[in-house]
Amino acid sequence: MKRSLLLICIISWNSLSAQGKIPGHYENFDGCAIDFYPDSTFHFSWHFDMMGSWTKGSWNCDKDTIILTMIPIYDTVTYTTKNNRSADSLILSLDTIAERKSTKPSNVLYSGGQNRYPCPLRLLFRKNRLYYLNVDSQVEVKWERPFGSRRGKKYPNWFVRRPPN
Repeated sequence: MKRSLLLICIISWNSLSAQGKIPGHYENFDGCAIDFYPDSTFHFSWHFDMMGSWTKGSWNCDKDTIILTMIPIYDTVTYTTKNNRSADSLILSLDTIAERKSTKPSNVLYSGGQNRYPCPLRLLFRKNRLYYLNVDSQVEVKWERPFGSRRGKKYPNWFVRRPPN
């Protein structure tokens, strides 16, 4: 009887996976948002005033640690060399669709784009919150003022699950 109860506990404990609990929309007070999808992909975004950044990629779990891997999206730019030959070059795409372009983008100042504000590499999942992990796998819990604020209330730096907009 004790063995069968122990076996049931072990099987049910192994079947509980953080991977099934993680998908959803998370935000923090610094203008960051992460959407985790059940197919192990994610979309990270950061917005402040008229600036913005986004990153897409894949995620996986190692116990309660979420590991994020950026999957860059490139545009192919075709240009003419000094020898009048045609050549191709890859540049990070400004949007989520890979395209072939015939000229390089102009030197206009862009206020957004892919991975301009880097997404975290690893996060800790606890109690429906996501905490930043540093390179030593230690949790970085900080109370900070929002970006651009010099005084006022401090907010936590962790992500909280929220309903999508």
